[in-house]
Amino acid sequence: MRKSIGLLLLLTMLWSIPAPALASMQGESVYDLLVDRYFNQTSQNDEDVNTQDSTAFAGGDFLGISDRLEHIQKMGFTYISTGPIFETNRYDGSDITNYEVIESRFGTEEEFNQLLEELHSRDMKLMIDLPLAGVGQEDLDDMKSFLDTYAVDGVKLTGLAQADESLIQPFIEEINTDELDVIALEDTDLQLDASFTQQTVEAFQNAFKTVDQPVDALLEFSNDDILALDTLLSERFTYFSTEENMFPPTRVKVALGALLTLPGVPVVTYGTEIAMNGTSKETSHQIMNFRVDEDIMVFAEDLQTIRNQSSALQQGDFELLTSEDGYMVFKRSSEDETFIVVINNSSETKAFNVKEELVGEGKELRGLFGRDIVRQDENGEYKLTVDRELVELYHVKEDQGLNVAYIAAMIVAYVLFLGFIYLVWRKGKQKKLQEQQ
Repeated sequence: MRKSIGLLLLLTMLWSIPAPALASMQGESVYDLLVDRYFNQTSQNDEDVNTQDSTAFAGGDFLGISDRLEHIQKMGFTYISTGPIFETNRYDGSDITNYEVIESRFGTEEEFNQLLEELHSRDMKLMIDLPLAGVGQEDLDDMKSFLDTYAVDGVKLTGLAQADESLIQPFIEEINTDELDVIALEDTDLQLDASFTQQTVEAFQNAFKTVDQPVDALLEFSNDDILALDTLLSERFTYFSTEENMFPPTRVKVALGALLTLPGVPVVTYGTEIAMNGTSKETSHQIMNFRVDEDIMVFAEDLQTIRNQSSALQQGDFELLTSEDGYMVFKRSSEDETFIVVINNSSETKAFNVKEELVGEGKELRGLFGRDIVRQDENGEYKLTVDRELVELYHVKEDQGLNVAYIAAMIVAYVLFLGFIYLVWRKGKQKKLQEQQ
């Protein structure tokens, strides 16, 4: 699939005009991880490490993230969220002892700066957690000093419900500048760069844990809303699909298809690409496993390649065309381009006729995964047919008729293949004659 979509993108994405610089978090996609659970690249900082104890440190470090950046970048994520990195007594950074110092088990200041430099050289960004539960003014001053020292691009606020609002509000107003993105994965009334509600997570879990589920709750998002299948504090999305006796990789791919095409800022928890399961910190904060099937990763890579070059998918207008249990078709459009997105999370093949007034006359709708090209029928409509439990994006283009260059390339490839078969056959025949002599 990787090669086929790569060829398809080469042929079909020449339309793409680079997406303009966006305000706020629009256009970003966040990969949310815990440093300790990601990858242990060096044993030199392995203090009190016990990989057999789910509550102990596992040894992950900044060098480990640097070592695996290619894995994250290939899936198209523009932001890495590392969790808390301050000096702490717990692997997840939830028991901070000093807000001025980096946790030594995660690495040194030099290694953290190296990670930042590597990310920025790849046009990626880094976000850290700021745990605010029970903090005082001195702690907040230490956080501000930390942010002044290190060139992080964003922060994720946690523990807001247990924070002193009279201290937190002016702190957030001070740090929330054009140079620093500020979000939270908790319900809050604070005005941040992207909005989150737990109801959004539950909407995705309920809609995609199995087939034929209502999708109405997915249709109210804006480009500034955070979209997530789960969080580091919730049950894993995979848990809900296994409870329904469904195949997790398929469930994850369909859910990601919606997450990355609906309006909003996608935040994906590490391990989603391997369908990691779990219901609590002890079971869901697993050590990342990189030696697994890449099916979900390739799907995310293909879809993000499209999204990261598309102004329509990042910030474009949204128009719902139809929705019923497990099935929705919608239009994402900007001044530059138009997509028709089909999410078929039903138990059967579905078809939908796109009327001429929605996309225009004389167009062709190119499927970016199934590679089908749909043109107007005798009624002037475009019939889109998508199999069960699949996602398809149709790019609206002017009807170009037969792709002569593509057909010629296929003929040349076919002739070369036949020529190769003939040469192998001839060489084998000559060898057989020589053996008989």
